[in-house]
Amino acid sequence: MARDIKNELISVVDELYDADLITPKGGNVSARIPDRDELWITPTQLYKGGLTEETLIRVNLQGKKLEGRDRPSVELPMHLSIYRTREDVGAVIHTHAPMATIVGLFEDPVPPLTIEAIALGEAPVVPFLLSGTREQCQSVVDALGTGSAALLQNHGLVTVGKDLREAANRAQQLEFAARTVVTCRLLGGQPAVIPEKLAEFLKKIVV
Repeated sequence: MARDIKNELISVVDELYDADLITPKGGNVSARIPDRDELWITPTQLYKGGLTEETLIRVNLQGKKLEGRDRPSVELPMHLSIYRTREDVGAVIHTHAPMATIVGLFEDPVPPLTIEAIALGEAPVVPFLLSGTREQCQSVVDALGTGSAALLQNHGLVTVGKDLREAANRAQQLEFAARTVVTCRLLGGQPAVIPEKLAEFLKKIVV
């Protein structure tokens, strides 16, 4: 089971890197180990396009390193805060997705312009704070609430899911929705949002 999770985690990192959501050294991914208060997380300051299972780090929910030769991501405290708060979360993804980063600069949540945006719910914007600080961790946890995504001002996005596949899908869906927002702004028009009643109905179908 542990090997399967590590293999899937590396596959997801490769997928997000190929999609330009993760940069050579920016972004981090973690996955909870079932039935254990532990998780696997990507390392800090290593080339994200060439990670292997051997570069992953295993830590417990108190942040103690249990396995791995490298240092865990500097964002580890944020991941831990989410896992400790949300027992339903099995994976956390933080990427430096370009379009989501641009939208976050405007301090506006992603509006329900697309089905993808509706499926994610509102992705609120967390003001820029230093990575790994108590203030940043609490702000991200508060922004997520019981939701699945948040924008980090000047710093990309965070998505969560019951597993790696769901969290990765949401990261890519949010970037698609953010690209739509940016394109609308470039065109200079006022985009039409999906009406609230229809959005609530669609949530039940697409979530």
